[in-house]
Amino acid sequence: MTGRKTVRAVFAFLAATVAFAGGGQAAANEIPSQAEIDAAIESLRDGSAQIAEMKGARPAWFTEAVEQRVRENGVAAAPVDAPLPGEVGIRPGSLMISPFICTMNYIFQSGGTVAIGTAGHCLEGNEPVVLLTLAPTGGNPVLVELGRVLLKRDGGIGHDYGLVEVPAARRDWVFPTIAGVGGPCGVYAGGDPQPVAHYGHGLVVGTGGTPRAGMGLELTGPEFRGLDLEWDDDSFAWAGLLNSGDSGSAVRIGQLPAVGNLTHGLSVAGLPTPSPLGWGTRITTVTGSGWRLVNSPLCLP
Repeated sequence: MTGRKTVRAVFAFLAATVAFAGGGQAAANEIPSQAEIDAAIESLRDGSAQIAEMKGARPAWFTEAVEQRVRENGVAAAPVDAPLPGEVGIRPGSLMISPFICTMNYIFQSGGTVAIGTAGHCLEGNEPVVLLTLAPTGGNPVLVELGRVLLKRDGGIGHDYGLVEVPAARRDWVFPTIAGVGGPCGVYAGGDPQPVAHYGHGLVVGTGGTPRAGMGLELTGPEFRGLDLEWDDDSFAWAGLLNSGDSGSAVRIGQLPAVGNLTHGLSVAGLPTPSPLGWGTRITTVTGSGWRLVNSPLCLP
């Protein structure tokens, strides 16, 4: 099937997929309607919307003085203006607040090096990556600086990923389980669109971090050529609400294997309105470069 028939077939199935094995549920108002999907597809056809990176500007409360405290010690108490984090430690779903507001994805390992992923466009030069999280040692909101950027590719849909080193002093803060969603348990490298779930920090839909459901879609008609609306070797697409700040989120399929990270959505006139379509880069672009995905310890044998 191609074109609109594909979308309608996908969404006829979506109602049965909002609850995922081992994970959370998406609220009904976080699932786009058929009318919203039709409108989004039409906006791609007529050019009234653009595909955009889903990152946000670093928050105003993260001042130079606060940043300096983090740089001096690697960790600092969060200021009172900071929102209460929804996650503990360094994990898939952690909130990046600098250099941009984005979401972290999976934990990876290569030899003795441990890293956490995000979207490549969420990383900027040698600027340190700072997370807002709850300290596992006491549950207090803290700002924590990660280590070196080990891998970065910012080449658009299907080529947008990065890895940041977890400092040795913070290894005991690492939890591989995706916040609020569960998994990952293995890697999904197939080409058939699947129900998906992710946990992100969208600035409109997803504030504070929320689990959200969606359904993979594939549109292969000639009018969609060049828009990456298919599940191929390096990219995937789905229908589900997302927003600026969700970039980097770990996306898994309903059976818990990781499929990739969230990188792009639709933007109308450059405004951060919720997008009913999402795009991402396949996780195999990272695992195929020598990095091993660290599964959740909650996965069944």
